Amino acid sequence: MAGGNSLTRRTLCIGVGATVAMAGLGALRYVGSEPLVRPPGGQDEENLVSRCVHCYRCIEACPEKVIVAASLDAGVLNMRTPRMEFSDCYPGQLDDFRYCDFCAERNGGVPLCAAVCPSGALQLPADYAPETEVIGVAVLNTETCIAYRSSFCAFCHDVCIQVRGEENAAIYYQNADATDALDTRLPVVDAEKCNGCGACEAVCVSAQAGSTMNASERAIVVKPLEG
Repeated sequence: MAGGNSLTRRTLCIGVGATVAMAGLGALRYVGSEPLVRPPGGQDEENLVSRCVHCYRCIEACPEKVIVAASLDAGVLNMRTPRMEFSDCYPGQLDDFRYCDFCAERNGGVPLCAAVCPSGALQLPADYAPETEVIGVAVLNTETCIAYRSSFCAFCHDVCIQVRGEENAAIYYQNADATDALDTRLPVVDAEKCNGCGACEAVCVSAQAGSTMNASERAIVVKPLEG
């Protein structure tokens, strides 16, 4: 028994020593934290980071499977806290994609991730409504977007209408009335209408093999809200 305790203390000391050594070798860049797109109710970053107990209940409860645990690359404070991931599905599938629907038609419209959170890290505002909640904003990179680079592409535009409806859709076309093949209709994001659901990112085909060289992410991705 004593030997077991000794081993535990020794392992702990080794772990602490390794952490100190890692910091000395330049790993201090991990100490900070970068803004992340959080599940509904997690937009108060300070509240989320301070209250999250890393239980993964929100990840397990998400019916769309778009919540994952942040890695060390996001910073020590963020590690193992929940973040949204919309690129982890095959692109270009308008009939089979994953996004945050805010559980609008489940659990009485209350996001399951927030409902199961035991610590208050995911805390919905008092006036919460799935149709008005915003968790992020889609940002379009025109340098890697296929529509801007070479040819017509409608995936993000079409899925936004599919999910939000014509009236509430956040992606529209510049040159919407274009008929000339050389005058391509170009997608534009209306940040004021975007709720960060991630459907556009889920179906974006820009980073498919051979589509865009050296792209580290899809051409349209959801970014955290500023401030």
